[in-house]
Order: sequence, then structure tokens, then C-alpha cells
Amino acid sequence: MLVGGIPRYRARLSFSRTVTCCGVPFSKLSRTTEAAVGYFELGMSQAALQELDQLPSGDQLEPEVLELRSVIHQQTGQWTEAAQAFKALCARRDADVEHFIGWGCCLYELSAYEEARQALLTAPEPIQRNGIWNFHLACYEALVGHPEAARERVELAIRIDPCLKHMAQQNTRLAPLLRPTP
Repeated sequence: MLVGGIPRYRARLSFSRTVTCCGVPFSKLSRTTEAAVGYFELGMSQAALQELDQLPSGDQLEPEVLELRSVIHQQTGQWTEAAQAFKALCARRDADVEHFIGWGCCLYELSAYEEARQALLTAPEPIQRNGIWNFHLACYEALVGHPEAARERVELAIRIDPCLKHMAQQNTRLAPLLRPTP
């Protein structure tokens, strides 16, 4: 889904035999965390957050807790809180591209475009070789008035993942920057 020309990142909870959040298995679900997931699935976001608040401080930075907080805050439009949770996820050594994109998208929702750009730039080198990461950075470069940097990033994104060309052509800020292909 595109919002303002930027693909919206929404984390999801999914359930199978193993409970997962954003595709990550909840390996250390306590009764409190299970209750929080249940409340969230019932549409009771505040009750879910209250459950998470009861966890010991040492558990508050566990990836499962941070991902659940980020999902709940995104779904309720609490972009500052969602951005904080994603920022904490990005500070972890095992952070992945979705965490950085989520952090940037939350800042985008707050109209903090330069901060979104800076957040993406904190990603480690392997993540910076990801096509969708480059696509998002191109969007932020365009928003903050760096058209040449945006062009370079969107072209790199398309070289990495040719499927992104269609998205770039549909993006009102990036489409004019695309060079015609022979």
C-alpha cells in the first residue's frame, strides 16, 4: 500500500502452531506476553500494552516485546511510540531490513523526513545492499530535496531488485527521476 508515495510498512502478527510476530517466532512467550498478543488480536490494544508494561524491565528490550509494541503502536497510529520500538530493534545486532524500514516509515508518518533518512542511513552495510531499503532511502532523499541522491538510490534499488521498477514508476516523487531505458 502506498501512502503519500511511500510504501507503507505494517508489521503483522500471524499465528500457526508457533506464534510469530513479523515472521519471528515468539520463543520466550511468558503468560503476560501471551495475554498481550491475545488482547491485541481481540482489538484491545491498550490492554495489550498494559500487559507488556507489566513485564520486568529486563524483558522490555527483548525483540518479541519490541516487535509486538511496534505492531500495536503502528496499528493505533501512535507513530512516535512505534518509531521508538523500531529504533530499539535497529540497535540490536540482529536487526533486519524490515526494522529499519519500519522505523523510517514511522518517522515518515510524523513528517520527520530528514530523521527518516538518517534512520535508514544507520543500517549496517549488508542491509544497505537491499533493494527495498534503497527504494525507501530514495523516497526520503527526494522528500528532503536531494534529487540526484534519490535518482542514484532508486536506480540502485532497481538494479538490485528489478521488480521495484514498477513501484518507482508509480511513485510521484521518484517517477520523474527515472532515466528512460532504451
